[in-house]
Amino acid sequence: MPQRRQPPIPADAVAPGIRFGRLVVATEADPYLWRGRFSRRRWACDCDCGGSAVVREDSLASGHTTSCGCWRDDVVRDRATRHGARKNDRRRPEYQAWQTMRHRSGDAPVCARWRAAGGRGFENFLADLGRRPTRNHRLVRIDPARPFAPANCRWMKNPPRAGVPRRLITVQGRRMTLREAAAQAGIAYATLCKRLERGWSARRAVTGRADIR
Repeated sequence: MPQRRQPPIPADAVAPGIRFGRLVVATEADPYLWRGRFSRRRWACDCDCGGSAVVREDSLASGHTTSCGCWRDDVVRDRATRHGARKNDRRRPEYQAWQTMRHRSGDAPVCARWRAAGGRGFENFLADLGRRPTRNHRLVRIDPARPFAPANCRWMKNPPRAGVPRRLITVQGRRMTLREAAAQAGIAYATLCKRLERGWSARRAVTGRADIR
């Protein structure tokens, strides 16, 4: 919702009853002090939304401040509503999936169409994949070696859980959980999981040394 910044006006025109955007000057407030010295006059203002704000005179006169902060909130809310990211003030699951995908772009690239600025990236994502069919569906890549893109992504119901496919390994003839093996080897549990994900044998994952053939 665009709001044009009003042209600067003389500072001496700031007075009770004068309107600046959504703000109406009510009364003069304590001055703004910088290093203990007088710097700027400040005014207490009432906002059309029902809020209030104390604003420096130069910010009012220049048109820099025209609301108590509600205009910025309205812009954010309007953008979210426009591209369908929120419902009843809660993020939609499609938007959460899109955000998670973008944050994972260090591990897997995201196509330019889904990274477009100004909310267009999510709009394109939603247009390409549609709404999540059920709460049991997750966003998955068909080919994990390829980027996130319309031809390589879809909503899948109950997809296999990513990560270590096994929770028990055999170390020195003893069957144990991954956490037990990590504790016994003195390595981080996450490190052990990563090594197994990369295809390391149980012995190598625990000791960090290549297997001897």
